[in-house]
Amino acid sequence: MSKPHVLMLTPYLPYPPTSGGRMRTYNLVKHLRRDYEITLVCFGRPEEQAFDLSPMHELCDLIVIDRASSPGTLRAALLSLTSIKPVTMRLYRTPAMQATVARLLHERPIDLIHVESFYMLQNLPNQLAVPVLLSEPAIEYVAWWRHAQVAKPWPTRPGIALESIKMRWWEPRAWSEATLVGVMSETDAAAVKRATPGVPTVIAPNGVDVDYFHIDDAIERDNRTAVYMGDYKYFPNTDAVLYFVEMILPLVRAVRPDFRLLLLGKDPPPALQAFSAQPDSGVAVTGLVDDTRPYLQRSALFVCPLRSGSGTRFKLLESLACGCPVVSTSIGCEGLNAVDGRQMLIRDTPRLFADAILHILNDPALGHQIGQQGRQWVVDNHAWRRSAALLRGAYDRLIGHEEPTLTLNHEQSEAFLARLNEALGKQDDSSNQDTT
Repeated sequence: MSKPHVLMLTPYLPYPPTSGGRMRTYNLVKHLRRDYEITLVCFGRPEEQAFDLSPMHELCDLIVIDRASSPGTLRAALLSLTSIKPVTMRLYRTPAMQATVARLLHERPIDLIHVESFYMLQNLPNQLAVPVLLSEPAIEYVAWWRHAQVAKPWPTRPGIALESIKMRWWEPRAWSEATLVGVMSETDAAAVKRATPGVPTVIAPNGVDVDYFHIDDAIERDNRTAVYMGDYKYFPNTDAVLYFVEMILPLVRAVRPDFRLLLLGKDPPPALQAFSAQPDSGVAVTGLVDDTRPYLQRSALFVCPLRSGSGTRFKLLESLACGCPVVSTSIGCEGLNAVDGRQMLIRDTPRLFADAILHILNDPALGHQIGQQGRQWVVDNHAWRRSAALLRGAYDRLIGHEEPTLTLNHEQSEAFLARLNEALGKQDDSSNQDTT
């Protein structure tokens, strides 16, 4: 018996899995391919396509559509001011992507379309006879609005706020056009339901490879060192580091002058690279590394001083899987339902954040306890096998539906949503309980 065929659309090449979205797609495809034939169509820049993509080709039928580099600040501003659509939507809708999707739908018996991120939905044909699962890794308008409150330099804030306002209009519109919206957490599900009442959601949280990321008892933790990592092209990550260095680091070093922060991750901007040139900065910029595990297994703690962004953070799950205790802001650990004092320490002011760091540095037993408890919590709740199982359940409920929302008029859509909500109600309830 042939397996159901899933057409998946992503805005990025999932391989190599060097960032959150890429890791998510790569790991989900790796787990889902046993039960489904997967054709994955994605955008890829020339430098990304230069990697050996054979591991991804082994998992699915991979089709890469060329995409130009992201626009500079001036061009992005021009794009924003000349359209009612967000810049992101303009960048990720191309004739090549639309033509490829249309061709595949004509040539292959597709049972389900899985779209990652609302701005990719616009590449689908207007009339479909296939159900659509729209997966939202983050609530974009929330992330952009938060960044508008803290962005530097100050003159950039109105432009960022304008993009957020546009997304606040277009993102819920995309949710209403999908058959089912996949979200990372109950927090995101609540945001979707507030903006688009009646749109059904399913929770398919982010995960971590708990076999790859593990505790190594042979490595002694350095109680002078904390680590942070991320893709610094993503503005909340750079803002988090600058906030930490300006507001939190001096408070820690006033008590522990030997303390230092290690920065891992790709594309650190000049503002962060400059710290390495200052011997007394207390910050070391390591950049992108092949394997983050030794750093997470050796550091005394992981700090997550995020003030903007949305969604759930892979970096926290990976750190805890390695037994590395975490100090985070509420925004940094949003959607994970972590318990303060058990799986991590959650602090939202510079003074309280610094005190939490000092508490762990001065009490290694506390750090060990939180790391062990965090590891077990991640294994129980955020292993990729569990995330894939939840998504598999959503796939199986949708495959075979003959009334995808995108093909219905208003009255038919309302009736369909009512029936689908009723069908998904019990499953949604059980999924929500599982993630608490």
